[in-house]
Amino acid sequence: MKSQEHGDACQTLADCLAERESTLHDLPVVMGFDAFVDESIRIVGQRHSPESYQPMPTIADFGAWSAAASGRSGLREFVCEEVTAGGCTVNMGDGIATMGIPLVAFSGVGNPPHSVFQDFIEKCEVVYSLGMDPGRAIVTEFDDGKLMFCAVSHFANFTPDYLREQFADGVFRAACERASGIAFTSWSVYPYMTQCWNFLVEEVFAGMTHRPHFFFDLADPASRTTQSLVELVHSLARFETVGRATLSVNGNEANQIGRAFGWPEGGQSAEAWEQLANRIREEAGISEASIHLVDSATSATRDETQTVIGPFCVKPKRSVGAGDRFNAGYLAGLLLDLNVADRLRLGCASSGYFVRQGKSASWQELIEFLRRWAIGQIEN
Repeated sequence: MKSQEHGDACQTLADCLAERESTLHDLPVVMGFDAFVDESIRIVGQRHSPESYQPMPTIADFGAWSAAASGRSGLREFVCEEVTAGGCTVNMGDGIATMGIPLVAFSGVGNPPHSVFQDFIEKCEVVYSLGMDPGRAIVTEFDDGKLMFCAVSHFANFTPDYLREQFADGVFRAACERASGIAFTSWSVYPYMTQCWNFLVEEVFAGMTHRPHFFFDLADPASRTTQSLVELVHSLARFETVGRATLSVNGNEANQIGRAFGWPEGGQSAEAWEQLANRIREEAGISEASIHLVDSATSATRDETQTVIGPFCVKPKRSVGAGDRFNAGYLAGLLLDLNVADRLRLGCASSGYFVRQGKSASWQELIEFLRRWAIGQIEN
């Protein structure tokens, strides 16, 4: 898109968001189910003093060091920079709630909740822990991305029988009955989540009096089998019987789905990503599939495909959770019935603000970010 067209589109979207702010309280969202205690660390490249060090800059540098230690050994210091609330439900939910959209979360924050989730809990209407403790994630940050190492063995207890017991009081069903959007995240870290999603369609959502937006996030499925990934993709069509389903993945996740089905991977061109998004949507039998990258985002619906170039940030203040904030913005666009391109812009603005500020954007901050993006006044 030409510079003037991009600027006009962003300004028009900002105007629309300003006009629609008063309607946000009428668009409640339900989300589940993961929560993590994230320990964000940096690998020390060179220590200058007890107070000063230079981090190892890239994943490639870390990989080269690790490979060189093969057959011998290696030691590196790491520095824990902060302990934060994490998990896709918590991160995406934080993005949704900070915008001012009412959120009810069913998220394993612990019972009693771990103290790291206090801010998230205060932003939500209510958080139900489902009797589940959070996972633990060691998040290794680099200038060009992140590596995450998770401890989630107890997530194997999350089964249809477990949910049937937890939802017996009807609270979850009642929350979903009033929700405009229902989002489920982090399929990859739950061994039985496909079965759980099937249970929800068959026993919880059947007979609902409205058709909400269903929004799905996978998290990196590298540790899952090809068969389980194929089964997951094919299970999503069930949600079209009770609502409108959207799958949102990053480029890595999209390519893993593509490999599972033997399709060409997305590459350097927008056309390749658009083709992959549409293949995923068609194979899943759902309304929409979206792919977000660090510098752009693509979406395919039954009627069209669109790509938007995002506000790329060379040195992000924080990258963990950026994709979740994209998802928060994109879901908000779905709830507001924005067109496909504007949904992508809103997702990119939400993510773009987050990586620069290290926090979720309020509705007014999103509007201001879009206005500055329109005239090229956001830092790279």
